Amino acid sequence: MVELSKAATRALKWAKPTIDIDEKDREELHHQFELGVGQALLRSNPRHVMALAMVGHAFTRIGAHDKALSIDRSLVALMPADPICHYNLACSLSNLGQVEDAISEIERAIDLGYEDVRFLEKDPDLANARKDPRFRRLMQKLKKVK
Repeated sequence: MVELSKAATRALKWAKPTIDIDEKDREELHHQFELGVGQALLRSNPRHVMALAMVGHAFTRIGAHDKALSIDRSLVALMPADPICHYNLACSLSNLGQVEDAISEIERAIDLGYEDVRFLEKDPDLANARKDPRFRRLMQKLKKVK
């Protein structure tokens, strides 16, 4: 990382926002920015893992769950042993109501080492999966292991 000069650092401290936007609009702009940057990177390297993750996250946040699912499937294909990739795939599947497959991916993520029980229990992307009794059984199993 390149350090900023002292003058640039001072200028940043004095910088004030030039536009007044609400939180929802700011988030929308942020997600559109992520999509633009990520998609530009993917044009030069369709297997760029960080760009795929950025685009997948942005698609999820704007509600384009079918597109997020496609990205998450690509990430799992690129990194099949990564628990976070399987977790994110489970989130996309749950968002689309594909609970059976979501539960399978949660189980796979846990088998690969995912262990953040608290996040599993509150992540809004897993709301559909949490309604399934198999989800509760997985959480009980995971809590026993910890």
